Amino acid sequence: MRSLLAALLIVFVALCGAPASAASSPPEGLPEGVELPVKVRIGLRVLDITEIREVIGRARLYIEVTQRWTDPRRRFDPLDAGTSRIDRVGAEARQYIAGIWTPGLAIDNQLGEPRAKADAVSVYSDGSVVLVERYEADFRVGVDMAAFPFDRQRLSLSFSLPRYAKQDAMLVTTETDRLFSRIEPKLSVIDWRPLDLTFFYDEAAGWNARAYSRLNATVGIERLSERYLLRLFIPIVSTLAVSLFVLWIPGTAPKDHGSLVFSALLALAAISFTYEASFPGSISLNTPIAKIISLGYFYLVVVVLIDALLWKPRSDPASRYHVLAMGLRSHCRWALPSIMVIVCLALVLRGLPG
Repeated sequence: MRSLLAALLIVFVALCGAPASAASSPPEGLPEGVELPVKVRIGLRVLDITEIREVIGRARLYIEVTQRWTDPRRRFDPLDAGTSRIDRVGAEARQYIAGIWTPGLAIDNQLGEPRAKADAVSVYSDGSVVLVERYEADFRVGVDMAAFPFDRQRLSLSFSLPRYAKQDAMLVTTETDRLFSRIEPKLSVIDWRPLDLTFFYDEAAGWNARAYSRLNATVGIERLSERYLLRLFIPIVSTLAVSLFVLWIPGTAPKDHGSLVFSALLALAAISFTYEASFPGSISLNTPIAKIISLGYFYLVVVVLIDALLWKPRSDPASRYHVLAMGLRSHCRWALPSIMVIVCLALVLRGLPG
């Protein structure tokens, strides 16, 4: 009877005790036998940029992030394994990563969960670990439209290690990582071209007042401005050209000129709504185009007022007022368009990237 109870007790411990001990095993801590802080090397490849929304400051990027660190606990004998590197991909990589120490890299300005994430991990015989994550996600970025359509944007990704303070683990990027990091020359966003990819170090203060390491990767892109010139400037120039008819054709009455200017003002308003719908941010974010259109309203109103004040019926061509009005009109027909052209060119040149 006693032997039966002992056998049942052994079976019970075998069925229940082993899983409980496995579940209660603590996760791995920082790598042992390495100098603190643990250096986590970061490499970044921007495979594609699929969407940029200037008004809300959001960009969708398809990226590949490579993390490299050394953990002596991952060492193995290459002679026994038959290779100096063991690669794992997909579900096998995710299962392996869940059981080892990882830096817990995060991108602070990432919005939501990534799409279609693919993982791969390689472990070398000397304990080096290389973790590669490839995914598409939305990021909150700063967008400056002050030079539209000649603008260049700097899309920043802020990498950090929220689980470890700076004295425990820190992000670094070496010359090798920079050579590996790049942005692909062809992007899905059709009106942009890639420029460069740069890194700079930063530091953030956590909720516990400790310093945390941060590495900012900045993706430089440039708008293809030549695709915007005809679509943006030709309608504006054509509308403002109404002022030339008003100033250079004095034979008609001011009420006829007023009808032309009023139609031009309505056309400018329609252009503003069309631009904002076709090129979001071109009007609402105070771009040179928006300034030119706003100045165009004022310019057309000044033209029609000067035309009305300097107009005199031909029935009294010899009057002193008529001679003075015609003299001022001859100067205004040159001065007003010239001033408008100079101011608009200055707004455009000021917005050109240096």
